[in-house]
Amino acid sequence: MLSLSTVFCKAERAHFFNSSNRIAEYFTEGRSLLVRWKMEILIGLLISSLSLYCDFTDAECLVISPARLVVKYGDPASSNCSSDTPVEIGWESTQGGVGLTDKEVKILNWRVDSVTDWENNPKCFTDGGQCEKQLDITVYKLPDSVSISYRKYPDPMVEGHQYLLQCLVQNIAPIGRLRVTFYKVNTTGEQTELDTQHKSKDNIKTPENGTYTLDFTPGRDDAGAQLLCSAMLDLGPEGPQPPAVMDSNRLNINVHYKPQITMSPGCFSMTITEGNTLSLNCSANGNPAPSYNWLLPQADPNTMKERSVVTITNMAKSHSGDYTCIAINPLGNSTCTVNVEVTVDYLPIIAGLAAAVVVILLVVSCFTYSSYYKHRRMGHYQLKDMLPRQHKNKHVVQHNGMDQSFM
Repeated sequence: MLSLSTVFCKAERAHFFNSSNRIAEYFTEGRSLLVRWKMEILIGLLISSLSLYCDFTDAECLVISPARLVVKYGDPASSNCSSDTPVEIGWESTQGGVGLTDKEVKILNWRVDSVTDWENNPKCFTDGGQCEKQLDITVYKLPDSVSISYRKYPDPMVEGHQYLLQCLVQNIAPIGRLRVTFYKVNTTGEQTELDTQHKSKDNIKTPENGTYTLDFTPGRDDAGAQLLCSAMLDLGPEGPQPPAVMDSNRLNINVHYKPQITMSPGCFSMTITEGNTLSLNCSANGNPAPSYNWLLPQADPNTMKERSVVTITNMAKSHSGDYTCIAINPLGNSTCTVNVEVTVDYLPIIAGLAAAVVVILLVVSCFTYSSYYKHRRMGHYQLKDMLPRQHKNKHVVQHNGMDQSFM
């Protein structure tokens, strides 16, 4: 037969505590304010004393150690139920149950070689049910698989559009302790957390499948990156440490985006000297790879256009103007304009003219000097001055067939 204190502590404690105000009102109805105040203090002390007694009774009744078990499905499990004083003890359980002992003992072990019951709630009790304690046991199972996919496969995946990712965790228990995290891994291996999700299903102990979704909006910087999801079964400090984690497969991200010109130093203005060669390189990032067109100030046979590069030899003033590059792919286009001004370099012309003047001056100087020198230094010459003079008293004598003259 149960004692009055046991009945009070086990069945009526919560109701009694919640009714304390009504009890005080009953005993003090019609009384003065001072009497009512004294009665409320007295009843409060009584309730506090009973509460402390109940806590002591519960604490000293039976002790289960360990009080909480986390067991992998199919693994063995055990726990001890003990009492400060010898009593008849038993274990009520769908697996490993033990009836009341024949004699009074202080400790009784509960043991199962292979836990296979998801709903098992072992309970230790004494003779007559005066005291009982339940073992907190969690049976877990790691998932069979974790996979990630698109709810609807994008063909292709386009920058700025939204896509639904789906992470499927199969056959896991308890699903209420599952945390699913989505990650993005860039081309250098750096991992970024996108989102973590948890579903409150603490009442479900048997294995379940879990589906978790995430809206993902890719950018051009995501090209070449990968997506994955990770399932972590967090069973608290009594569970495996660190918590068991299983990663999914990886999804490669192939993002299509319109071109963006990366011409260096950019869309600018420049000057070039007449006669030189102009070369402009227009590069762009885009997926699919873009094609290129050039809009020129005028057509010219000296112009060569090869994909992103335009080259003009022997630039003339008529080549001045805007040179526009257009990068195109199926998602759009990007343009960049370079203003080119052709200038004339007058320095070579001035130098040439100066050289010509110098040459002309030298020629004139040489001619003038030559004429003046001959006139002043050499004098004038006549042919008759070159002949020998004849004297008036001249005799001619023949000698040996030769004529000789004597002065």
